[in-house]
Formats: sequence, C-alpha cells, structure tokens
Amino acid sequence: MNIYYVNSNISEAAILTPRNEVIRISGKDIDATGILDFNSVLAKGEHISTLQRDLEIPSVLDIRSFVPIRKDDRTIAFIYGTTTPAGIIDAWSPEVYNGHGIISIIERDTGKYLIDGQNRINTYFDESTLKLLAISTGETLDENIKSGKSGYAIVRDHSTNEIMYYCYLPMTIANWEMVLSVPEKYVYEAVRPMHIGLYLLIAAEAISLIIYFFYIIHITTGSLKGMERRANMDALTGLQNRNRYEYFCQHLQQGTDGMACIYFDVNGLHELNNTQGHVAGDNMLKTIASIISAEFGENNTYRIGGDEFVAFRYERDEQAVRKDLRRVLDDIEKENYHVASGLAMATPDKKLLTVIKLAEEEMYRNKELYYKSIGKEMRG
Repeated sequence: MNIYYVNSNISEAAILTPRNEVIRISGKDIDATGILDFNSVLAKGEHISTLQRDLEIPSVLDIRSFVPIRKDDRTIAFIYGTTTPAGIIDAWSPEVYNGHGIISIIERDTGKYLIDGQNRINTYFDESTLKLLAISTGETLDENIKSGKSGYAIVRDHSTNEIMYYCYLPMTIANWEMVLSVPEKYVYEAVRPMHIGLYLLIAAEAISLIIYFFYIIHITTGSLKGMERRANMDALTGLQNRNRYEYFCQHLQQGTDGMACIYFDVNGLHELNNTQGHVAGDNMLKTIASIISAEFGENNTYRIGGDEFVAFRYERDEQAVRKDLRRVLDDIEKENYHVASGLAMATPDKKLLTVIKLAEEEMYRNKELYYKSIGKEMRG
C-alpha cells in the first residue's frame, strides 16, 4: 500500500475487506457499512463505480475503481482508487472549440451526470428542457444516450434560447456515454476564417480553369490551323496545293476584270529525273516555285500538278503582267531551267475557269515551240 501511486487523479487508495472495513494508506481505518458493501462489489468484480458518497464528507461524491485481491482463486478483498468528478475535470480539461465546448459523462443506467463541465453532477439528463431540431439516429436524445448509441443532434435550450449542437458516443469505461455540447455560434466560428481562403481558392481554381480553357482553345486552334495548312500546302515547294487551288476556283467562278492567270509547265523534268535522279528534279521544282512565288506572292501561287504551277495577279493590265512574267522566265533560265507559260486576262464576261483554260492553251503552244526549238518531240 505504501508504494501505491497516488496523484491528483487518485485522491485516495484503500482496501475494502469482507467486513466492509476500509484500510487506508493514511489515516484511520473506517467502517464503510452503508456506503460500501463488499458483497455488492464482489458481484460486479473489477469495475468502476457510479457516484458514491465520500467516506468522511457525505456531501462529496466519489468515483471508485475496484480491483480484486485474490488468494487461491478466491477474492479476499478489493483495492480501490478514489477520485472525484471535479478531480477528473481538473486533470483532464481538453480545449474543445477554444474552451466553449462542454464535455459531460452520463451514466447510461441512471441518466445521471457523472462528470460535467457545467457542474450538473448527480443530476439527471433532462431532455424536456431542450427542443429537438434535428437528430441523426432514433427519435429522442435521451433514448440514444441511454441505449449507448453514437450520433449528433441539434437542439434549442429553453433556459438560454441558444441553439446547441450535441455529439454523443459510448465509452468503453463502465456504462458511460460521453456528450459534447457546443453553442451554434461557436460551431461555425472556427470555419469563418476559412471563408476568405476558400473564396480565394475557388477564385484561383476558376481562373486556372479559364486559363486552361483558353489554353485548350489555343492549342486546338493551332492544331486545326496546322492541319488546315498541311492539307492545303504542297509538301515539296511550300506553295498552296491543288486542294486549295480548286477551292479558290469554286469560290471565284465569275472572272474579275483586270485579274491575270499565268499557267506554268516545267520543261525537262522527266529527263532530269531520268539522268540525274529525283533529288535533282525536286531541287529544280523548288527553285522554280521560289522564283514564281517571289514575283506573284505565296497566296497567289499554286502547284497543281507534278510540274504545273498557276499564279494570279490582280488589278494590272496585260502588258504589265507580261513584263512581270518575262522577268520570271529570265530568272528561271538563269538557273539553267526552263518553263513554258501562258497568260490570259479576265474580263467581266469570262468565268475564271475559262480564263484558266485560255492560259493553259497558250502555255501548251509555247511548250510545243520550245521542244521544236531544241529538236525534241513534246511528251504527252
């Protein structure tokens, strides 16, 4: 007994004998008849008691933890530690909701407060003083607490007219239920500072979503433009291809007065491919395409076949366009290449396809003259 650890939680350690005599570490032994009954304690075995009168001060209520002392498998006495609800509260005072939460322990068998932050010890839990507004399980708060359920409830306290939030759950100690009650104003007080942060987070998420949305639009638009460009571009020369040329023709059927169509056909491509290889032929086509587009513009120049190009010029008279054409042919011949060309001018009464056909016919006449001049027969 002298080495039994007594601290602020355990106010006294003692032994209860079969004669209801209490042997204490300090002070005189006491006859506890009428307060403690050995046979009743023996029937419960190791346990924590409900509220019991103090051995010396009747107005003080104690909680005792009994542990049997056995000899030859027979309980010959009980050692117990004594504490008070006030001692438990003093030793264990968690800060819940910044001290605004009220922690209570209720004995389920009797409905009495064993421990309570509002000093309602040894009084009964009375639901009649509360108006039930919402409950998670069952129908009444009293029913849930006494049956050992866990859950929450929202009530209005008639004495203060406050709305209170209750959380209750069973304890593994004895037959007790822990109840936490918090006034509504303090329930949300902890989350109010989060509002600004939450709003900022939502705003940041919204901004991020908008940025991401525009980014997706940007890359999608870029991809579509890239796909459109590749679909309308000749891979070898970088000029607009036949797809784009046909689209242009379909949307400009009626000729524009003053617009010129220049038709080109490369001479000697087949022979160059056969004698020097296709790389040499590709270089010839790229050089010729570069010279034509430099004069007439990439937006107005098309490669419509293996060795055929078409260019358009706007708002110029025919003599001026033929002068430009002559300069192009001279630049091509400086590279030791040759093209046959044809030119036709659009008038209000001519459709574009008619103008193109006239330019093509002139090109073939010039091509035939070229091959006659070099003493060869024109292919095709």
